[in-house]
Amino acid sequence: MDDGSIRFSIGEAARAVGIAPQTVRAWEVIGLIHPLRSERGTRYYRKEDIEKLKQIKQLRTIQGLNFAAIKKELGTAQAPTGGAESDFSAPQRRIGERLRQVRIQSRKTLKEVAELTNLSVSFLSSLEHGYTGASVASLRSIAEAYGVSVRDLFGTEPEPSSPHVTPSERPVIHWPNGARYEELAPKGLILEPTFVYVPRNVDSGGFYSHAGEEFLYVLSGVFFLELMEQKTYRLEAQHSLCFISTTPHRWWTEDEEAELIWVDTPNYLGR
Repeated sequence: MDDGSIRFSIGEAARAVGIAPQTVRAWEVIGLIHPLRSERGTRYYRKEDIEKLKQIKQLRTIQGLNFAAIKKELGTAQAPTGGAESDFSAPQRRIGERLRQVRIQSRKTLKEVAELTNLSVSFLSSLEHGYTGASVASLRSIAEAYGVSVRDLFGTEPEPSSPHVTPSERPVIHWPNGARYEELAPKGLILEPTFVYVPRNVDSGGFYSHAGEEFLYVLSGVFFLELMEQKTYRLEAQHSLCFISTTPHRWWTEDEEAELIWVDTPNYLGR
């Protein structure tokens, strides 16, 4: 450790980049950053680590890439070893094909969508070709630009026809970040209740907002939700939260996965 180079603590590194220390730890857990360690296990970050953290932040929050795509951009992606990770690109391709179909149906160019979403044309093109993944925030922004729901964007099937929905009848959305949304009611109602499973160290990829109101109830684990310029909530099992959806919000998990019931009102005020 005594080579004369400047080193920063995790708190100093987080402040330099503009993120929380727990975010730096989460990125280390999934292999995006590899800080030095003292003999006692204390993390130290070099100047090149700070620059790498800034790059990860830009890829995550500005370009809306998921962690697998960020690893690819950084050149740290590992070859598939089988199981669920080995066919990760298949869902990306399906989402990409669906995004292109919806864009063509809406008669919009990539440039027009980029202007509506603040996402780059190159990123949107890469997304449509299945070369990269998008965050929850980016996909919600794209859906808003097309005037469709996220469920329409994913093209989930089958569609429940009864108010009584069994587990096997739930349309399921598998987000690129590993989160799973299971629809609990038929489409077309003002209330859209969803069962949501979020793995450890997963986030929405930035703030997003839309018309309506939201209510969530945590079934298990710990879930974090931040309302921009208001407050960050740490929600444990049996905690609930409600807010106006036009308030920019983002969410994440840390060391625990979370399960919750999330209710949106996307048709609120005639939407």
